[in-house]
Amino acid sequence: MEQSFPFRLLHVHHSEEIEKEHFQAQLFLLSARSTQFDEELVPKRSASIPVVFDDGFSSQNARWWKARGAKGLLDLRDSTECWAHCLSAVLAGGEAATPAANSALEESNEKHGLHLLSKREMQVAQHLVRGLSAEQVAKKLGTTVGTIKNQRKAVYGKLKIQRATQLPWAMGNGVGVGR
Repeated sequence: MEQSFPFRLLHVHHSEEIEKEHFQAQLFLLSARSTQFDEELVPKRSASIPVVFDDGFSSQNARWWKARGAKGLLDLRDSTECWAHCLSAVLAGGEAATPAANSALEESNEKHGLHLLSKREMQVAQHLVRGLSAEQVAKKLGTTVGTIKNQRKAVYGKLKIQRATQLPWAMGNGVGVGR
């Protein structure tokens, strides 16, 4: 695959680093497990095409990444030939997913999931899944505990869960492991 798609590996933790580096790659591959993006995956002025890879997309996180601008989804369970086909389609201007990622997209439900969370609800959920209390999240985000509890309730409703212990599972790959 390296002959078909020459690449340079950069380790980027947050989207701000892309702008600092004036990143000019044609394809921008992101690991769903190690990145954290609350907004679009690449800056608007960038010509890079964002592609996300993972070792098992859930229907919720596949939709979440697509909603943030991923043009391709690559599942590690699929073959390198599937990856190459997907990357070729993306480079040709389309959107594509490997078979396992595509299957996850087809299973997605428009009525619930990460893709429905607002930017603020996603921030709240990311802090909660890391173990912060409502009080700590309120302080960190500069709002009241009551507001955080209301946003937490909205998150739970949109993710179709009822308690905090279900949040990490429901968040799937939509939450980075950093910070």
